[in-house]
Amino acid sequence: RHFNITTTADGLEYSDTGAEDRLHDNRARSEEEAILWHMYSKKSHAYHSALNFYNASKADRAAVIKFLQSI
Repeated sequence: RHFNITTTADGLEYSDTGAEDRLHDNRARSEEEAILWHMYSKKSHAYHSALNFYNASKADRAAVIKFLQSI
């Protein structure tokens, strides 16, 4: 199960989404999509990492996804 974590005036709020969504706001439906969403802006802190993932070989991308699914 996946959890949505949001910041509120009182601190952090956790909610069980019951879905396979990714990212803090649940807009990504897979690990790959979550990574690629970080390319939305060159000002994103993760832009260059996401770009490296995008340019990686299919085998390397699969290895990253496998790792993420293992943690």
